[in-house]
Amino acid sequence: MPGLTLFCMNNLHELGIQRAITWIVNGWDQAAHAPVALSLHRREGALESFLDPRVRVYELDRITPPFPGFSSLTRVIAYYQLLSTLRPSTVIAVNQYEALALCLVKRLLPHFTLVVSEHCHVSSNISGADAHTGAFGWYYRHFFRREYLKYADVIHTVSHDAADDLVQCHGIPAERIRVIHNPVDMELVHARAREDGGLTARKGQRRWLLAASRLSRQKRLDILISAWGQLARDPEFAPDWRLVICGDGPERAMLERLAQDLGVADTVDFVGFQTNPWQWMHHSDLLVSTSEWEGLPCSLIEAQAVGVPVAAADCPTGPREILLDGRAGFLFPPGDVNACAAAIRRAVADPEAARQKVRTARLHLERFALADIIRQYADLGQQSSPRPARPPIQPRSIGMNHPA
Repeated sequence: MPGLTLFCMNNLHELGIQRAITWIVNGWDQAAHAPVALSLHRREGALESFLDPRVRVYELDRITPPFPGFSSLTRVIAYYQLLSTLRPSTVIAVNQYEALALCLVKRLLPHFTLVVSEHCHVSSNISGADAHTGAFGWYYRHFFRREYLKYADVIHTVSHDAADDLVQCHGIPAERIRVIHNPVDMELVHARAREDGGLTARKGQRRWLLAASRLSRQKRLDILISAWGQLARDPEFAPDWRLVICGDGPERAMLERLAQDLGVADTVDFVGFQTNPWQWMHHSDLLVSTSEWEGLPCSLIEAQAVGVPVAAADCPTGPREILLDGRAGFLFPPGDVNACAAAIRRAVADPEAARQKVRTARLHLERFALADIIRQYADLGQQSSPRPARPPIQPRSIGMNHPA
């Protein structure tokens, strides 16, 4: 029987990475695969209710309480203590802090397979919005390549374009990289999407343009609200449409002020973090993503699973891969308010084209199926496999219908 697989993550905050990993550990078949456990700095965050109580969780801050000003050092010590006790076969570092901390630990405890997992477009994460700052940001920018090449057995990322960035811009050998997509728990999403929660009455006869993301600089919701400032004055949209924004984060106050300044605050609903964003998707007519950069955005996959059309900024990386070069959704240049508004207009003006893109998306959802993604993660610890080529996409419909 293979040894323990330990996922190492910082917290359970409302991010796509955290939700993806939560689904993986919840769905992990410990009879078919290795035993699994999860480590966190602290067991906190809006996604705590998503975590199956049967999952073993270890909190670093309980193992070695962080000392003010030296929290990074104490967490490295906690990882050393935890791994010395558990002796896992495979350790999967979910984000950059965990990856570099565990590279340090592997100097002293070499007898485990270390998988460092980059759920992002690294070049953008280094220099773009929400880039790491301070001492850790400096260390990550200057030393991540050296640390990964010397101490990581496998370097994982979530999209082929993100893998290309690691190879072409950062000198990571292609044979060291494994691409595994973010998963979606299709069964859960379909079931939760059918929950009404009073949204049918709330929506009435109006149509909803939806954004579902954390409200951070990286997500560039200011682009969407500025585009909405154009659309809300268009007779085709007013008064039948509303912009609904699911999510919370540090940019919320700024975005609310922007809606006020543009005179559209009365047509924009900030509904905050939602434990069931899929029922909002199910009631929406178009989901829009305006990110500056991504890895492989879960909200786009979830919208496809629910059956809602998608318009997304063609940012690095993920939207083009998910939307099949535009065959499964509407793509527009990132950072361009006019292009965002035009893409929304195209989606609304040609409902048959939007429905065809939804049908195409449904035919290719299998590549994000949870059981297969778990199997691929379970295989990471078996060997440092060569990076697979981009696979041919084989259509297979596993989606659900969206109401016309």
